[in-house]
Amino acid sequence: MDSGSAVDIISTLSDFLLVLIISNLSFKEALSTSRLSTRWRHICRETRNISFREDEIVTFADDSVARYYQRAALVAYMVGWVNNFTGGVVESFELRLSNSYAFEEGVTTLIEFAVSKNVKHLFLDLSEPRWVTNNDAAQLEPGLIKLPESFYKITSLVTLKLFGCRFEPSRLAKPGLVKTMFFRWIRLEMLSALIAKTPLLEILNIKNCWEIGLDAITGYNDRLMKLVFKYCSFSAQQTTLDVPNIQIFKYFGKVYHFEFASANKLMEEAYLDYREESRYNVSAGAIISGFLYSMLSAKTFTICPYVLQLIQECEDPVRLKAPMETRQLVLKTNFEPNEFVGIRFMLNSSPYLETLSFQMVGPRPIEEMVPQIDPEAYWGQNTSHECLKKTLKKVEVWSFYGGTHELRVLEYLIRYGRMLERVDLYQPIGLDDIQLLPIRAAADRVGEFEARSENLVVTFY
Repeated sequence: MDSGSAVDIISTLSDFLLVLIISNLSFKEALSTSRLSTRWRHICRETRNISFREDEIVTFADDSVARYYQRAALVAYMVGWVNNFTGGVVESFELRLSNSYAFEEGVTTLIEFAVSKNVKHLFLDLSEPRWVTNNDAAQLEPGLIKLPESFYKITSLVTLKLFGCRFEPSRLAKPGLVKTMFFRWIRLEMLSALIAKTPLLEILNIKNCWEIGLDAITGYNDRLMKLVFKYCSFSAQQTTLDVPNIQIFKYFGKVYHFEFASANKLMEEAYLDYREESRYNVSAGAIISGFLYSMLSAKTFTICPYVLQLIQECEDPVRLKAPMETRQLVLKTNFEPNEFVGIRFMLNSSPYLETLSFQMVGPRPIEEMVPQIDPEAYWGQNTSHECLKKTLKKVEVWSFYGGTHELRVLEYLIRYGRMLERVDLYQPIGLDDIQLLPIRAAADRVGEFEARSENLVVTFY
């Protein structure tokens, strides 16, 4: 069949089928079909998936005045496009526009358009590229665009993603169909009131938000499978989580108390990163211990240096009161002596561990640090762990430098790892050949350590 015949066949299809076809294209590709013919010019205005992304439409000038006029022309184009929209229901609507403060009327028109078309998947990103912390956005909050009244009456939402706008969670009247919510750069007071109205919620991702009013997630949200908090501040002292079907839980930020009323016994992943903390807080030991115990079933577990340091403040700094189901353990570490108790604690608590990954991270000074221990004496103890005897097959070190403390830990693992098959050492990125010479020499030393396993292979990448 020649290309002309193919075009003829497509031209015989009904407008309904053509709309279905272009709705499976990216919005940029859908718009390009308008050049095919007069008929296609109208068809593209019926696509069910609309995406206005400034980075795909405009290349901004360096001059601030010129950028303002470019952005004004962009907003006018978008408003004109939706005003000439001839389709029916809109499945998805995406708007990404920075420096939107001066164009609130146009942005409001776009949001109201999406609402009027019973949009199912809504993504509004009105944030600024220059924002780094939630304080950057919070200081500008009075100038952020406020969501229109019509937005709070929408009943069709399945996915809601809001970045960098003013939103009142408790006012969203009927979010009963929502399965995914992602918030960033937003004040989230009374979030609990919104969560309580979303029984189908499966994914909740919150990043760089402030004044989060979340006292609890109850069993009413028993479909929740993924929960992520990243660099946020909370208005509550603690949050109770009744999440019997949670698969993934990740937390990044300062120490915060999550009280788990229930958690899935078949979790896939847990991630705990307190690297925003700068002070050694003895009382945080109990919070960390409780978190680890609640996440016993996680098959993959990632923890940060701060957790490794604070583990010695747990009620029992030797092991958790029940064994972890973890198969892959990722320890972000500096291999400092004040992390050694934590490393051994995690080994002792993970009798089914198969892969142990060390990821070297930059040191962060912690005030009021506890006294360090003697590395040689600590790892010279004739103490093994269940995972070293029966299950641990692979050890990885990312950004391997071959420091004294790294070598102590690796020597211990190789000496007692009966089932160990691989030790993979990955060189740091960005070093020249001269800088890599001592690192390669250290890797060679690792290959010469006395190994308990006859099948061990040490590889330097």
